[in-house]
Amino acid sequence: MTEIAIRCGGRPRALVLARIWWTAVRPFSFPVSLVPALMGIASAWVAGFRIDLGLAVLTILGAVAAHAGANLLQDYFDYTGGIDKPGTLGGSGLLVSGILGPRAVFMGSIVAFAIAAFVAVPLVAHAGLALLWIALGGFFLGAAYAVPRVGLKYHSLGDVGVFFAFGVGITLGSYVIQTGSMSAAPLAMGIPFGFLVVGVLVANNLRDVDDDAGAGVRTLAVVMGQRATRAFYVAAVLAAFAAPIAYVRMEYLNAGAIFCIGALPLAFEIMMDVWRAPEGSRRDMAVAVERTARLALFYGVLMVAGTVAWKALVGG
Repeated sequence: MTEIAIRCGGRPRALVLARIWWTAVRPFSFPVSLVPALMGIASAWVAGFRIDLGLAVLTILGAVAAHAGANLLQDYFDYTGGIDKPGTLGGSGLLVSGILGPRAVFMGSIVAFAIAAFVAVPLVAHAGLALLWIALGGFFLGAAYAVPRVGLKYHSLGDVGVFFAFGVGITLGSYVIQTGSMSAAPLAMGIPFGFLVVGVLVANNLRDVDDDAGAGVRTLAVVMGQRATRAFYVAAVLAAFAAPIAYVRMEYLNAGAIFCIGALPLAFEIMMDVWRAPEGSRRDMAVAVERTARLALFYGVLMVAGTVAWKALVGG
């Protein structure tokens, strides 16, 4: 659970409410929606398309708003489904602490999804039906993730869902918005990043493994056990660094994408912490969730900057 430090004394009510809702949407996780949007935009520029900055801003806003809506909806379902309760560390912690009620969080998710839908209208009008199908697929994966008993996380499919929603969907959608066409080109950036998104979720599920098992949620961490899941976490993070090297060799990416290797020392540090943490150490895994999200941001910025810089300076 994200640490909650909301001090209300003497502050304007609007500021207090803004801080509460900022905590509720779990902003530490936003790199996993921000970065793939930037990757799709960068892929379009590298492919020779002129970038429309207005569309780029709307793309990022829509992706982050949809992500916020999914986070709130997951908190609502996890709380009303009996997974998040006193003593657990899942979600934002605002429902468990009583700072927000279930109805408020559910309505907050509706507002966030409505903002994403409002932003999507001009983007779909500009880019066409291909974007509509990508957006609908992303909405389904986000909304269906935590629905009690039938959601993806209940059937060991959450990792697959986030890989396609963030690694594939947002990256490809961002590219389509700028170019008006489908291409495999942005996936050479989105797929490696998708492995890091899976890493964020795996760390999250390691933190919640006992709570999920008790509530009948069959995440991969519950099914595989903690040691095998830690190995899976390490494999997912390493795959994020190995895949760009392969894609550069196959000429799907220019050599600047290799700049993401600059994040490898941080990745090794986090992987070792996850591997060595005592079983059942929820606090250690809670820290790993946020650190993996920050790793994803660092990795993504390095890959995007390197790819764009290589194109600008070398032309490849």
